[in-house]
Amino acid sequence: MSLSIDTLRRIVLCCSVLWAVVSPAWAAPWIGHLEIRDPQVWKDGRPGNYGTVKYYLDEAASENVPIQVFVQVYGDGRPAADLEVQVFSNVNRRDQAKVWEDPAQAGGNDSYYLTYPMSQIGQTGNNYIYRAELVLRKTGAYRLTTRFRFRGDANWQWQNDFDLDGARQRDCAVVVSPRKVLGLSMYEVNPLVVEARPGGGFDQRSTFEDFTDHDTDGFDPFSLRFVRERLGFNTLWLMPIFPITGERWDPNSRQYVPNFSPGSPYAARNYFAVNEWLARANNQGAAMNEFKHLVNQADAIGLNVFIDVAFNHAGRDMVFGQGAADIDLIPQADINKPIRTTRPSWFSKGSDFRQHAGTPDDLALYAPADRRGEHNWYDAGLEWYFGSYSSLGPKPGYGETWAGGALDERDLFITDLNPQGGHDFEVENVFNYFARILPFWLDQTGNKLAGIRADFAQGLPPQAWEYIINKTRQKKWDFVFLAEALDPDPIRYRVNRHFDVLTTVDHWLYRNNGVTMSQLVWSIESEAQLYGYNAAIMHNGTSHDEDGNGNAWLMMARYAVAAASHGVPMVYMGQPLGVPYKVDFQNSWQDLKWFWDGANPQVFGLYGRINEARRAHPALRSTQRYFLSRQFGGGFNENIFSVARWQGDDIVLAFVNLRDGVVNPETFTIPSALPLQPDANYQAVNLVADNPNQPLWPNARRGADILRDGIYVKFSFPNEVQYILLKRQ
Repeated sequence: MSLSIDTLRRIVLCCSVLWAVVSPAWAAPWIGHLEIRDPQVWKDGRPGNYGTVKYYLDEAASENVPIQVFVQVYGDGRPAADLEVQVFSNVNRRDQAKVWEDPAQAGGNDSYYLTYPMSQIGQTGNNYIYRAELVLRKTGAYRLTTRFRFRGDANWQWQNDFDLDGARQRDCAVVVSPRKVLGLSMYEVNPLVVEARPGGGFDQRSTFEDFTDHDTDGFDPFSLRFVRERLGFNTLWLMPIFPITGERWDPNSRQYVPNFSPGSPYAARNYFAVNEWLARANNQGAAMNEFKHLVNQADAIGLNVFIDVAFNHAGRDMVFGQGAADIDLIPQADINKPIRTTRPSWFSKGSDFRQHAGTPDDLALYAPADRRGEHNWYDAGLEWYFGSYSSLGPKPGYGETWAGGALDERDLFITDLNPQGGHDFEVENVFNYFARILPFWLDQTGNKLAGIRADFAQGLPPQAWEYIINKTRQKKWDFVFLAEALDPDPIRYRVNRHFDVLTTVDHWLYRNNGVTMSQLVWSIESEAQLYGYNAAIMHNGTSHDEDGNGNAWLMMARYAVAAASHGVPMVYMGQPLGVPYKVDFQNSWQDLKWFWDGANPQVFGLYGRINEARRAHPALRSTQRYFLSRQFGGGFNENIFSVARWQGDDIVLAFVNLRDGVVNPETFTIPSALPLQPDANYQAVNLVADNPNQPLWPNARRGADILRDGIYVKFSFPNEVQYILLKRQ
């Protein structure tokens, strides 16, 4: 049986209680056992030592979340009155974001960090228990820790200076995301490919005109309105729109050669321009105008636009762009100069990626330099240098372990940004350069750009992402940050500590013909354990990095599983068309016309009904879930995805036939956790049926009878989807 949310909460509480019980009597002053509680999410507490708490709020509606911070202090036998204990945090302080701030400056009107006094509320063993109350009011990526001192002492003793269970304690991350994150449904598209015409060449490419009312080429199966109104998605993710590098590293000849045509958009040459190819006129000015028009038209129909950014790496011909001049890093006349020839120190050194490059010949040959033997992108000839930090480095076995490695969780920023200790001005320049990129695009779009997908998000230190996020949110509080997070759990856990949405690594399950209910449950529950049960995970079956599946009906059913799960459901442009392979957008010009010509409008219609059901019913977007077992025999029916979702009185039972064939009927047990009223009468309708108002039962059923007898489900078609709404009569 799967774990319910209540069970997960009880596990967190038990762990918290256990920590308090086994806490030893310390022989010297000590502080630790940081914990966060709140009345909405972590009612029973969430351990804060390298912990992460996630919240969602709507600033426009003046929503806020009160939280309580707890910590334990051993004062070497001295009375509690002798101790001064504080929370030290930058929550709500995004508007004062700085690359670095001296802790002694905390508390001023313009300071990034504030302190909050803690009051003693009890005692456990030899430890005093302290509490402070804070109110979260602004979205952002924040940190929180605690400290204490004896009254009369000048120096503070920090929680981070003390060990717990043999390891140094670390900050708690507080991620406050826009509430709209929980309602996103996402469609990814390659702008050069989505409506390309037959011919296989540059002149047959698609452009931004094909998205809007500027389309005049006579072939128009795709548009913004198709995504929003036909398929029902509310978010359009554009693969990178920046100009593409003109060169790549050839590992065979060991030299740089002209890039593939068209080349990977994940190796940019200017973060502050639009690829000229994305306009019919084939110049950057026209491309910028068409992009602005696209965003304006999308905004008018309620379609969010995300752009894809690769901030860890770039093409060797990367130029400064307008943003560098905007913040006075360079004169206006230098915006088109290659960065590598004038500021090579902005990039990693090829022989030692923990150092600045010294000359243009000193640069790493390809990115990412810190992942030797894996993730080698040969068109990305520059690795940005964000400083030396603990998680920078290859997996175990590749050396360079003295300062940590890829799996290191300490989040230590080794490059010194403290002006008292040898400030690294070039690292600060790089931080500020990247913190300008997204506000620039908000300026260009009248603040209508909605978010980003961050390629290889693990390739930047947490401090850099936190700064970028908070600087961007100064301009748009509900800008959304989606992270591609790869590799083992420690890496994905670390990225979760600042991003709003994380990608799943189990996307293969969502395109697998033989996937089972147990596999899907295991994946969803594992993500909840790793990230926190309320973390927003993007679930998808295909993407620009993955193979497709030629059965469009089967992939629609997989999307129905994602749409019935907490987080963000997503499809790639070829998924509703049944494209059976990974679209090669890098090595040659591609077109999808054959698939558009053979597309099934009934598949499109079902995507629309699934998305409408998710939009209209908060149950399908909530964190409340219970995976349903068979009434007779117990265990899961491995051929049917079966889950109960609810939010208040809104109750939806989602059933998806995972097979490309008809499966046997099944009766599913209904748990008592569902908020069914035993004496009330209920009727059932299928929200994704041709007629979503048609009753499914001859007569209404009492809640008590449903809880006793379960729900009988019969599928008539392969890959059938049933979202059963239980309507109180």
